[in-house]
Amino acid sequence: MITALGFTLMFTIVTLILMRRISPLVAFVTLPVIACAMAGFAPGEIGKFITEGLKSVAPTATLFIFAILYFGVMRERGLFDPLVNFLLKSTKGKPLSVAIVTVAATAVTHLDGIGAATFLLVIPALLPLYLRLGMKREMLLCLVVLSAGVMSMVPWGGTTARAAAVTGIEAAQLWIALIPIQAIGLALVLALAVYLGLQAQRSGVSTGQTIESDTAAPSPQVDSSQMLAPSTWRYWANLALTLAILACLFTGVFPLFACFMVGLGIALLLNYPSLEEQNKAVLRHASDAMQMALVMLAAGVLLGVLAGAGMSNGMAHWMINVLPEGSANWLHVIIGAFGVPLGMLFSPDAYYFALLPVIRDVAVAAGVTQDAVATAMLIGENTGFGISPVVPSVYLAIGLAGVELYKHIRYTLLWAWGISLVMLASAVLLGVVTV
Repeated sequence: MITALGFTLMFTIVTLILMRRISPLVAFVTLPVIACAMAGFAPGEIGKFITEGLKSVAPTATLFIFAILYFGVMRERGLFDPLVNFLLKSTKGKPLSVAIVTVAATAVTHLDGIGAATFLLVIPALLPLYLRLGMKREMLLCLVVLSAGVMSMVPWGGTTARAAAVTGIEAAQLWIALIPIQAIGLALVLALAVYLGLQAQRSGVSTGQTIESDTAAPSPQVDSSQMLAPSTWRYWANLALTLAILACLFTGVFPLFACFMVGLGIALLLNYPSLEEQNKAVLRHASDAMQMALVMLAAGVLLGVLAGAGMSNGMAHWMINVLPEGSANWLHVIIGAFGVPLGMLFSPDAYYFALLPVIRDVAVAAGVTQDAVATAMLIGENTGFGISPVVPSVYLAIGLAGVELYKHIRYTLLWAWGISLVMLASAVLLGVVTV
């Protein structure tokens, strides 16, 4: 019953969100509780599940609130304008060049393997450029999450570390085998960037027209009277503060959420001398910050229920049992091929700590090596992590880009799945994944 409820719960949530019949906030806080009650769990048990789930997402939700407020202040003060103007000149205002720059910038930034940090660094910097050129926010988000997904297989990344912990294989050893597959994946994302960029150019995006309209009518989200000229000391103080925060992100000397909590406090003091101005600045950006933070906290309810009620484990074992007899030596490839949609049902912890051990045991018994199993499952899940409703950093990304979850999934899902399938097929052909 638990397994059936798990599948029913996840398919119901995904379907209702995609059909826009219910908001993620409502879905995440009500449907899991209803499913638990139907399974016979007592209110006290359900409360424990929710508490554990909230603990897992609280740091990300805190990070999101303060990061949105911080970047809202920085955008308001014009910190990113020189960067946008430089990118406009370097790309000559061509959507094709902008799309390629997006992939390259994300790939380099995501070398640290931290999705939240990558989204915080890349999306706020490039979003004004996309808006200036009239390019879709969904396109920016698609290229960023796919580039990050391909690069997520680095040995210090969370997913590779989970796979290494389950299989007992060194994370570096898993990654070395995946390097050529990462190169293929990055080439595929670049090819997608070229396609989408050319499509945007053919749709009539014109740099001159867009900049002219942007100058005539500034974005309603930014008050031009609040912007600072690069010649002012406050502008350079804001830049120094932002660089210091980024240094903390890369070095890990301070927790991510703490970086932006302290950074916001300093930014408010630097830019708004009076208490009234500080309060007004926070209120101007509070709705953006709180709306998605509430969804993140609601997602914690779902994650806690899936793990605590045993739904994740039940779904994993059921999938093994329904596979046809004799498919054991191809099991890891089959699961890897469905890594993107499975990643939308299982959290990373459930995917690697609940599903991977079962797949590993069945495949190894059929003569498949552990590294082949881990590699196959890493390819699919990593590529599609950026569209999973059960990955907290996804809500950070869509919040920063200002894109609704259902639009993001609808725009990116097939691209992510297609790229993961080509990468997996290449891994089999190159002998990285053996059967």
